[in-house]
Amino acid sequence: MPQRLQIFMVLGLVALVAACMGPAVDPGPDPARVVVSVKSGLGHDQVRRAMAGQGPFPGAWVRLDTFLGPFWELSAQQRQPDGSWQRLALAPNQTELPDGYKFEAKRVFLAPPGAQELRFRLEAFVNRSWEQQVGDPYVYRQGPNGEVYRDYEPRWRSQSAVIYVLDQRRERKVDLKAGQELVLEPFK
Repeated sequence: MPQRLQIFMVLGLVALVAACMGPAVDPGPDPARVVVSVKSGLGHDQVRRAMAGQGPFPGAWVRLDTFLGPFWELSAQQRQPDGSWQRLALAPNQTELPDGYKFEAKRVFLAPPGAQELRFRLEAFVNRSWEQQVGDPYVYRQGPNGEVYRDYEPRWRSQSAVIYVLDQRRERKVDLKAGQELVLEPFK
């Protein structure tokens, strides 16, 4: 599968996840700014172990086994009176989150003032793709003299999977004031 197609698949997945999350909490006219600072990283062994548990079946004939990433996602949610969680809106003009094994970033979320419970989520994932052989790889043909020839012509099926390597959640109770900027490091 071409790398360009894989990138579009990842972007499509991110857009789908964002659309499924529902609307953000209305921060009001003078929101508090919750700055979430994160410094984290992944090891190559950690990514390999996660990929070993997902992907081609053991013993399957596989070619072009590749992956993109790791990609990172950082989100914040607020507990609602009914017990559900609703996402906090991002402050405008923020840079994209970096990709790779090392992750250091700050995200600014807008929250309404008052006492509340917040949940932060840090995720890292890779997009793995491969081609897996399907069916009998041999084609049998009969020659002009009645002999049967066996030709090796395998068929391949492209497959991909989003594999989560890291999924951490932290909850904090805060009492926010209007216009306040609160800096948190929930994953330290």
